[in-house]
Amino acid sequence: MKKRAKRWVGIGLIAGILLIIVLVRLSLPAGKVEVVTPQSRDVVEFVVATGRVRALVQSEVGSEAGGVVSEVLVREGDSVQQGQVVVRLQRTELEEQLNAARAAVDTALRELQQVQRGSLPEEIARARAELQQAEEVGRARLEAATMRLRQLESGGRQEDISRAQSALAEAEARRKQAEADLQRARQLYEAGALGRADVEKAETALASARASEEIARAQLLLARQPARQEEIEAARAEVQSARASLEQSVRVARANLQLLLRKPLREEVEVARARLRQAESNVRLVEERLRQRDVLAPISGVVIRRVVEPGQSVLPGQSLLTIADMQKVEILMETDETNIRRLKVGQRAVLIVPAFRNQPFDGVVTQVGPEIDSQRGVVTVRVVPKAIPAFLRPDMTVDVNVEVNRQNGALTVPVTALIARGSDAGEAVYVVEAGKVKLKPVRVLARGEDFAAVEGLSPTDQVVRQAIAVKEGQSVTPQPVAGGERR
Repeated sequence: MKKRAKRWVGIGLIAGILLIIVLVRLSLPAGKVEVVTPQSRDVVEFVVATGRVRALVQSEVGSEAGGVVSEVLVREGDSVQQGQVVVRLQRTELEEQLNAARAAVDTALRELQQVQRGSLPEEIARARAELQQAEEVGRARLEAATMRLRQLESGGRQEDISRAQSALAEAEARRKQAEADLQRARQLYEAGALGRADVEKAETALASARASEEIARAQLLLARQPARQEEIEAARAEVQSARASLEQSVRVARANLQLLLRKPLREEVEVARARLRQAESNVRLVEERLRQRDVLAPISGVVIRRVVEPGQSVLPGQSLLTIADMQKVEILMETDETNIRRLKVGQRAVLIVPAFRNQPFDGVVTQVGPEIDSQRGVVTVRVVPKAIPAFLRPDMTVDVNVEVNRQNGALTVPVTALIARGSDAGEAVYVVEAGKVKLKPVRVLARGEDFAAVEGLSPTDQVVRQAIAVKEGQSVTPQPVAGGERR
C-alpha cells in the first residue's frame, strides 16, 4: 500500500509541473515564425542516381597467327582507327621466304615467255645443220663400212687397190678444202659477214671430210692385203651398226627439228603457266602469312586494356588488347525500385561527370529494368547520351539526373514547408490564420530540389516556411520572408 501511495504522489507531482509549464507558455507572448506566400515558378522533379559509362561495342583484339611480339604500337587510353596496326609480330623469316617466292615467280614468268615465243631462228638453223651432219656422217660411215666389207670379200685385187688410192687422194683433197672453207667462214663470222649457222655448217662439212679420209685410208690398207674370215664377219657387223646408227641419229635429229618447228607447243605453254600460277600462289600464301604478322584494330575506339608486351610469345586467337567504341555508349545507373513508377523510356536526363562538372550533357532514358535486384531493392536504368563528349571514357562515374516531372508556372512552396501525413492522408502545409497555426492539406504536383509545385493553396496564404518549427493550434506571429529561399 505504501508503494502505491508513493506512485500516485509521483504522478501528481509530474502533472503539477506540466500544468505549470503550460500556464507559463500561455502567459508568454506568441513566438515569431517565418512565413512565405506561394509563388509562381517552374519546378522540375528529378530522380538522381550515380551511374557508370559502358561501351555498347567492345572488341577483344587477337592475332590470327602465333609468334613473338616485336612491337606494341598503342597504350591504354589511346584512340585508334579501324584497320590501324596496333601490334606487330616478328617477320624476318617470312620476309626471306617472300623474297624467294617472288624470285621463283620471275623465273617461271621468263620460262613462260620463252615457251610462248617459240623457237629462235638460230635454234632451227642449228637443228637443220645437226640433221644434215647426222645424215652425212652416218652415210659416210655406212658407205665406208660397206666398201670395206666388199674389199675384204674381194681379196685385195689390184683394181681395188688403185680405186682405194684414188678415193684416198680425193678424200684428202676434200678434207683440205673443208679446212680452208671453215677457216674462211670463221673469219667472216668474226667480221659479222656470216651467221653462226654457216660456221656450224662448215664445221659439219670438215668433220664429214675427215671421216671420209679416214675411211679411204682404212680401205686402202684393206685393199692391199687379203682379209681373214673373222675380219669379214666383223666388217659385216660394222655395216649393220653403221646402218642402225645412221637411222637412229637421223631419227633423233629430225624429231628435234620438227619439235622446234612446231613450237610453241600447247602442252608446254600450259605446263609453264601452271608453274607460274603455283609460284604466284606461293607468293600470295607468304604475303597472307606476313599480313597476319600485323594485328589490326577491328573497330575504331579507345584502347581500354593492354595485356601484351614486346618479346612475349602469343598464340593464335589470344587476346592482346581490348578496344571500346566510344561512339556507341550508354550510362547504367541503379536507383531504388520505388522510383519505377516515375521512370519512363524517353525521359530527358542531365548527365554530369564529376571530373568535368562544368560540362553537363543531355541523355535519354532507353530502358527501365526490367529486372529488379531483390537483395538490394534497386532497378537498373539505361541512359544514352544525345552527344558524346570527348572526355567520356569506359567505366567513368556519371551523376544522372532524370527529369521525371515538370510543372511550368505552378504555385510553389519551399519543400521545407511540406508535412507528410502518412501514405493515405497525403501531404499538407502549416498556414497562419488569425495568429494561429492551422494544418492545410495540399496536393504535390512536382517536387524540386528547393521548391514543390502544389495545389490547394491561394497566392495569399501565409505558409510556414519551416514546418518542423511549429505545431497545429500554436499561437504565432508571422514573419514574412521574400521568395522563401533556403537560408
